[in-house]
Formats: sequence, C-alpha cells, structure tokens
Amino acid sequence: MKKSALILFLILISMRFTNAQVAKKTMLEHFTNTKCGTCAARNPGLNANLNLHPQVLRIQIHPSSPYVACFLSMQNTSDNDARTNFYNIYGTTPRLVINGVNITNATNYADTSLFTSYAGLSPFNISIEQYAIGIDSIQSRITIQRVAIGTPNDSAKLFAGLVEDTVFGNGGNGELQHYNVLRRSLFAPQGMVIPLPAAVGDSLVITKTEKYNSIWNQNRMATVAILQDKLNKQLIQSELSSTAKTSIITSLDNNNCRPVEIAIYPNPANNFIAFQNLNTESITYQIINSKGEVVQNETTRIRIIDTTLLPSGIYLLQVFNEKSITVKKVLIVH
Repeated sequence: MKKSALILFLILISMRFTNAQVAKKTMLEHFTNTKCGTCAARNPGLNANLNLHPQVLRIQIHPSSPYVACFLSMQNTSDNDARTNFYNIYGTTPRLVINGVNITNATNYADTSLFTSYAGLSPFNISIEQYAIGIDSIQSRITIQRVAIGTPNDSAKLFAGLVEDTVFGNGGNGELQHYNVLRRSLFAPQGMVIPLPAAVGDSLVITKTEKYNSIWNQNRMATVAILQDKLNKQLIQSELSSTAKTSIITSLDNNNCRPVEIAIYPNPANNFIAFQNLNTESITYQIINSKGEVVQNETTRIRIIDTTLLPSGIYLLQVFNEKSITVKKVLIVH
C-alpha cells in the first residue's frame, strides 16, 4: 500500500471512531408512594428485575397523590409533583416511565424483557462529577459531549437532580428501603431547554451548587441527568453519578480546563444582578421565569443586569461562559 493511501486509510478509520454513537443508558423513572399498598405489592418484583439489569438507571419520585401523607413526598412535594405532572401521570402509583415513555399500569414489572426494547445508541455522552464544598454544599458538574453526528441538532431539555441512593423508613405500606430518591431538582423541575454542542467533540458543561438538607445522608447523595427531546420527551441520553465527591476546584487552569464558578449578588435581587469571577470580555445570559419562558436574553460586556422591569418571583439565570453554563436560582423582590 502506498504511503498516501495508507495515510488516507488511517484518516478514514480515525473519522469512523471519532464519529461513533455511544450506548444510550436506559433511565427508569419510578413513581411510587410510601403509603401505597399496591406499590408495596408490585415494587419488589421491579426491584428484583432491576437486580438482573444493573445497567438500567433508576430514580424514585414520590408524588403527593394518591396519598398526601407519604413521608418522602412531604419532604419534597413541589419537585416530586412537578416531575409527575411532566408526564401527565399524577394521581396513581406505582407508575413507570422508561426513557421518557409512559408504561401502562397493566405491565408486569417483574417481566425480564421489560427493558429490552429501550436499548439504543445516542450521539451524546453525559458525564457527571460531584464536588464537596466545605461541609454543607455539593456541586454537580454535568458535561454533555457530542460524540457523533445525529439529531437533535439545536437544543434539548435537561432534567437534573440530587438523589439519595438509599433512604430507610417505613412510610406505612411496609417498604423499608427506597432507592435513588429524588431529593431536589437542580434546575426547573420539569427540565430546562439547553443548547446542544454542534460539532463532534464539542462539550457543554453545566454546574450547580446546592446546600445539603439536614435530613439527607450526605454520604449517599448522587446526581442524575436526563437529556430529552424537548417535544416528545423521549430520552436522548442519561447518567447517574456515583456518590463519591472530591474537593472543590474553584479556578480555571491549563491542566484541567474547568470553568470558573460564577457568583452573583445580591440574591434576593431588586433592581439589578451583578456578576463576580467573570474573566471573559463578554457574556451571554438568559433569565427564565417559572413558566420556562426566556424573559431576558443578551450578549453584553456589562457586568450588571437591569431587573427593574421583571415582576417579583423566582427565576433561573443561565450564564454562558465559553463552553460552560452556570445556572443560578434568583429571587427578585420589588
């Protein structure tokens, strides 16, 4: 083989392997209730099935219906109910959603073929890192990387949250252990729309820092990320981190190329929001209201955002900094 032909062959092989889709990780969202007798009867079969399929990721959501006194629902009612309403399944437990698809109540949860049809490939990979900040906070750093050409190309919906891998306690139906319990949504409870990396190899890094709640077991906390089609809700990719945490990295350096954590003040805000730790000449930001609507969107060199025209309420502030996004929850009070 001539040298030029060999070089071309190697380039083609390289392109093939740098544009290869990765396995789509199956995500099970398990809607259950600790007061629900039907859940106590059906969940053991599901748990046994999951033990046979360790590659399947599972989180538990505890809505306030049909039993408002569920102790796990009461500890995080708004986030649990919002995620349940996202799939229009509020009112009955147990319910399963696999890769964004509602599963009928008649389905046998113990059927070993339950997850078979959901295997597939994705042009995106998700990785999650957790960092301990002092003794009272955890930072979740979610990296979404395009590994292949494929749809969607523009944007998608990302749901992320903190889960506790095992919570012990009998809520009334006899179940003593509860797995990967949703403790807090990191952004909008029904997910937020994010821009997707456009070119193969590009990544988007999203960070969020949350304080621990006193009822959580800090050593059991993990981060979940679910990337979905913004229209039909079907899964694009998902990931569930380990519970391991490392020391916080607070600066950008040439070795690890991690984004700087951006601070804002004041919060609650009144007439303005100002940035700290911003070294770039210009920034792009979005302010999103409780309905998920972008109410302010600008690229600017100014380090202060005028909020005088925004009604009082809770907003998400997304700051795009090179290849990263920092998301902050902001309270505006006039």
